[in-house]
Amino acid sequence: MERLSIKTPDDFISLMGHTLGYWPKESLVCVTLDDRRIGATLRVDLPSPKSNPAGFVDDVVKYVSSDREATGIVFGIFTHADWAPGEDRPYEAMMERLAGELSARNIRLRDGWIIGEKSFANYIRMGSDSFLTHPIDRITSSELNAELVFRGSSIEASPDFRMPVIAQRDVSEDVIKHCRRIEAMSPPVAVANARKLWSNLLQNTDLPTDGQAAELLANFKFISVRDRLLADIPGLDDTMGDLLLAQTKRAPHWRRVDRATELLLHLYTRADGADAAPVLTSLGIIQWWEGKGSRAHQCFQHALEADPNYRLAQLSDQMVGAGILAPWAMDRNAAYQPRMSHGPRIEGMGMA
Repeated sequence: MERLSIKTPDDFISLMGHTLGYWPKESLVCVTLDDRRIGATLRVDLPSPKSNPAGFVDDVVKYVSSDREATGIVFGIFTHADWAPGEDRPYEAMMERLAGELSARNIRLRDGWIIGEKSFANYIRMGSDSFLTHPIDRITSSELNAELVFRGSSIEASPDFRMPVIAQRDVSEDVIKHCRRIEAMSPPVAVANARKLWSNLLQNTDLPTDGQAAELLANFKFISVRDRLLADIPGLDDTMGDLLLAQTKRAPHWRRVDRATELLLHLYTRADGADAAPVLTSLGIIQWWEGKGSRAHQCFQHALEADPNYRLAQLSDQMVGAGILAPWAMDRNAAYQPRMSHGPRIEGMGMA
């Protein structure tokens, strides 16, 4: 398979944006490395002046060291804080502590940059004679960025989850009819019928008809059916609990997960009122699987706006708020591969 080499800092910073899907703000972004191969990407909010820097560093170290193959990291500090040659580096004490803690675990801090609104610079060389600033436009004009854009990737301005226009077609009456039909079935029959429809749609490219959308919306309203349909998304033969909690030994089929996201977004445009809560919660769980905590939180919050008592959204949002990451997201061999990565592999470093 073709490899794309990362040759410049511009390429690396561009990759951070494409991997996250948006330009982070007031964030520390770390990319793990194993020799010359790229691993997982971690984004965390920069600590506030009143927060405990030791606790912040401990959390970052815990997440980085969960990639057991990592031998180094590169980082980006995305901030609007003022910085200039000759001045103290922003977050210097924090980064020195982080470098020391990682070094104790045989993970070397390879390189890093500070990225502002209009320019970026090498963080390691700040204060030295070789310190230079570069215009931010260099990142968007880099060779790697051009290739990823050509493959269909994009970098959004914010991490907000893009929600489609709601209620393009109201199928609520049909949803009620399907709910009555499901209630009249035995649980095994209801689950089997729902799985058959869901599987056919996951394997095809067409969007559901309004009749199929109404049937699926009804299926997702029943807890046992909803959980089974969610567990079917990764396309793995494993226990339902391990699938829902992303604890399988094998990686999910991410193309299938992308297809499920497409279907759920379509269902959302047909959902009315509380019917949207299961769909939004399911979208949030997929975002959590992919390691996108901020977007998962937004989905869960939208679900609770639709139904304030929706229990799965409440529990899932508490999990994300506690900083619990999906095991898939912390495993370089299982982590989400964006659609941009379905073509040539991005690996290799032409950098020192």
